[in-house]
Amino acid sequence: MNDHTPVTTYQCNSIHAPRTRRRQRFGSVLGLMAFLLPVLTILAAFCINTAQVQLTRTELMIATDAAAKAGGRAFSELQSTSAAKKAARITAARNNVQGQPLRIRTSNSANQIEFGRTEQLDGDSGRYSFTKVPTSKVAAKNQLANAVRVIGRRDADSKSGRVPLLLPGLLKLKDFSAIQDATAMQVDRDIALVLDRSGSMSEAFFNWPHNQSPWNRRVLNAGVKHGLLTRKDGNYYYRSGVNSTSYQQWAWQKYFKNGPAPKSPWDDLELAVDAFLKVLETTCQHEQVAVASYATTAAINSTLRKDFKAINSAMNTLSPSGMTAIGKGMQEGHTALFGKSTRPYAAKSMVVMTDGIHNTGISPEKVAEQLVKATDLLIHTVTFGKSADQELMQRVSEIGGGKHYHAKDGGELIQAFEEIANNLPTILIE
Repeated sequence: MNDHTPVTTYQCNSIHAPRTRRRQRFGSVLGLMAFLLPVLTILAAFCINTAQVQLTRTELMIATDAAAKAGGRAFSELQSTSAAKKAARITAARNNVQGQPLRIRTSNSANQIEFGRTEQLDGDSGRYSFTKVPTSKVAAKNQLANAVRVIGRRDADSKSGRVPLLLPGLLKLKDFSAIQDATAMQVDRDIALVLDRSGSMSEAFFNWPHNQSPWNRRVLNAGVKHGLLTRKDGNYYYRSGVNSTSYQQWAWQKYFKNGPAPKSPWDDLELAVDAFLKVLETTCQHEQVAVASYATTAAINSTLRKDFKAINSAMNTLSPSGMTAIGKGMQEGHTALFGKSTRPYAAKSMVVMTDGIHNTGISPEKVAEQLVKATDLLIHTVTFGKSADQELMQRVSEIGGGKHYHAKDGGELIQAFEEIANNLPTILIE
């Protein structure tokens, strides 16, 4: 190359253009962000507030459902509108809605607890419809009710007021209201009474005065005359349907005129079953009752019936004797409960009663486990007297999801059966 050859040079005037474009883009992004940030803030606030509203409704639904079920259960067991209201209020207050306990009003001007009746207007497959009944008429027992409706409120008329928004001011809103109602109704039941007719059920204690004895020949002859005994070859025998207890009861009350005779556990049980049936006759539901009894063996004495006179008639045919096979009795009770007359939509309950100790046949605990696993069944247990195995029957009731009752005397036995009769299953329908 010649040293004098000119060098070609290029002048680049566009070297500053990329910087200009970057500034333009940066400015455009800033403008776009200035526009989008308020929009995104509004959208975020809307999403947060919407989530709060949904959470509030869910919390209100849970609290209201719980209150309705508690009120319905108390109304069923205690047959008291005031008890139902109290249970509903206490349960509602144990559940928070947006950080505050749900408070229920029961005043006439702002009553949130109502009573009524339910029915399936479209038949067995239709929805249940609630018809309100004045609380005063239900409390006075002038009208029957089988359902409790609770209206949970977080609005201007509620004790806690409206719910403040987490991000107020959006669309000029600072709070919101929420209302939720739930109805708990008592359902029809098919019930199996599983009753102890072992020998101990016939035993009664007679504290005879020193100058009185039912075994005196004059008293025995009077027993023959009144058709309680027969005499053959100088010996006395009980007639059919008569035993030592029933004969002594006659002697105590009729012959010696000592007043009301001591009762046997079986006598007390008959009174308790009669009281149980009388309670069922007063409920809105349509119950069916079956009877199974057990001693050394077990049997179904009455299939499921709505005619309770047939239950009493079945009881009159039974007389206690033999050992105590509780498990066998439960198996027969289950067979009766799920026989031809069972209703698919009725709740199934079993009441197992004993005054003694299981001493033959399959274990009642094992039977309870089998029955509960195979079918939807509630098992209540009742023990009576000092000799009953309360611990065993407590475990049976726990397996069956029911309640255990212990009665020291005939009066407490009646109370236990009456409470079970009032303890109607409760379900939510709204």
